[in-house]
Amino acid sequence: MKQEISSQIIDSENKIKQLELDLFMLKEKIEEFQQHDSVAIICFSGEWDKLFAAFTIANGALGLGKEVHMFFTFWGATAMRDKNGKSSKRKSLSQKALRKMLPTNVNATPLSKMNFGGLGKIMMKKEMKKQNIDDLQTLMKQARDLGAHFHCCDTSLQLLGFDCDELIEKDKTDWCGVSSFLSIAFQSKVTLFI
Repeated sequence: MKQEISSQIIDSENKIKQLELDLFMLKEKIEEFQQHDSVAIICFSGEWDKLFAAFTIANGALGLGKEVHMFFTFWGATAMRDKNGKSSKRKSLSQKALRKMLPTNVNATPLSKMNFGGLGKIMMKKEMKKQNIDDLQTLMKQARDLGAHFHCCDTSLQLLGFDCDELIEKDKTDWCGVSSFLSIAFQSKVTLFI
């Protein structure tokens, strides 16, 4: 009888240990797939006001202590262009033509509405200065200084004929593919497409 009770106690202890181990493993898996307290912003548009909104949101999130990742793709990739950047790679005829037609930097991007050949943006900037609102270039620098991570879509850059040497702060900008950025976005609490 004592032996039977002793065997049952040992069996119960083993089951408890196994349950504890299973719970520990489950907790690790949950933590692995838990979202990070971060914001992922996909900048698809290369228009001044939309980029302004993206950087305003990024700075707001950074001010709240959130981690921010910004992915510049297609027309949005032109925002990362350094007008003084020089490319050492050969460009196709269509890439040369695209490079001539696209904005040379974030300040050269047009408004999405009421641009009026650039007059709308001049009026907007004048009003912003009067209202003491930071301009787009200042917001971009603030985001970088506050720790925002900038990622450029390598496919978009190749298509548009840009390379690493032509990006602003090229050493601090990640040149990556969609899957790399998506792995970040999947773990973010908020993902915005602007």
